[in-house]
Amino acid sequence: MKDLYTFDATPQEAKRTYDKARRAYKNFFDELGIPYLVAIASSGAIGGIYSHEYHFPTMNGEDTIVSCEKCSYSVNEEFTDTPGLRDVETSRADWTRYESWFGISKDRCHLVEALLPQTKRSRKIHSSQQKTPEINPYMMKKLYPELDLGIEDPLSTFAEYWTKERSTTTRQATEPPSIPHLTRVYDFRISKAFLDTGSSGNKGKPLMQKVSDIIGRNISTNPIPLNLARFQDGDQCPGCENNSIKLQRSVELGHTFYLGDRYSKAMNATFTTPPIPRATDETDTQQIQAQSAPTEANKAWFQMGCHGIGISRMIAAAADSLANNSNNNKKQGLIWPRVMAPFEAAILATEENKSATEEVWDLLARPAGGWNPLDAVLDDRDDKGLGWKLKDADLIGFPIVVVLGSQFSQQGLCEVSIPRLGIRDMVEMGGLRDYIGMRLDRI
Repeated sequence: MKDLYTFDATPQEAKRTYDKARRAYKNFFDELGIPYLVAIASSGAIGGIYSHEYHFPTMNGEDTIVSCEKCSYSVNEEFTDTPGLRDVETSRADWTRYESWFGISKDRCHLVEALLPQTKRSRKIHSSQQKTPEINPYMMKKLYPELDLGIEDPLSTFAEYWTKERSTTTRQATEPPSIPHLTRVYDFRISKAFLDTGSSGNKGKPLMQKVSDIIGRNISTNPIPLNLARFQDGDQCPGCENNSIKLQRSVELGHTFYLGDRYSKAMNATFTTPPIPRATDETDTQQIQAQSAPTEANKAWFQMGCHGIGISRMIAAAADSLANNSNNNKKQGLIWPRVMAPFEAAILATEENKSATEEVWDLLARPAGGWNPLDAVLDDRDDKGLGWKLKDADLIGFPIVVVLGSQFSQQGLCEVSIPRLGIRDMVEMGGLRDYIGMRLDRI
């Protein structure tokens, strides 16, 4: 892990430093040449004011990024401050049933029921296939931070706990009785009037009501309709509200946090701010020095930021993204970006052409005119043939491979292979710099 910690005197300076770090990260990932997403993220346990994540899109990822191709909206699914909204009136029209999701607090005193719409058929919204919504656990945790999302059956746990709690044998006589709380929240696709009429189509007595009967307490309903469902492909973009969002699985490669004074206050990390001299007479040195003495009045908290890149994850992402696939889709080896490769170019030759390899190396690895030299390596192993060396070069993942083979012996042509671009051409030695230089910015 590569870490960076920043300390500034004011929030304004800290914000400028944070923006500089973000630009540096963007430039860094741009130079790597791998696909990546920048998303607004939840600060999570680390906390702070805001943060951004840098993700590599892959089906094997553990995160989900919600983004819009038409605007700059891009957030981690865990970020719940700006949940996507669908058209409330039209979306309510086809929902004929609702289903309940239950959550319980860690102290077992609070049971929450979330009502989501349920349908027997899929339907079109914003030209995408709409499925029955799933609960957004991040939103529920934001609404009720005390929830314990690790309980498989919160309803039974709550009912069992309070059945025992009503018995005086389960607690000391001197202990005050606990008070259970029942709360119902509902998704905005379900109208409050629709719920009150009981016309939901759900048969039988609601499970929450049965619990209410057991413990003898009423259910309080949050009067504000909320968006409790997870994002789905095709939902309306919360950013531009004119286009649809796309969900992508991804792996987090980096994270930037603007922490503010969260940790500086906890650690009592302060600095003394320079006072503003009030003396008007320049000769009054004693007065100015007295005003410059540090006091509690001119101490301030550091404004902090922390930033990190997962080096091992980044290497794995590059390998996964740029793995070499031949025309028959059979994976052959790696293709490293130039900035990550052990060498930018490898020079290989048959036994009869080994004497010319140093001349080729000089062309590529030594500066000349406007030519920026490449970091090149000669594979001059005496105990390996050209075929073996070619296989090794493919497995290692050199961005550029120059081969002096039979065509070089006959016509003076070098075989230049750039696997990332999928090209392999015969080039005269004198034209190597021009040929490779025209393609460097693409690898």
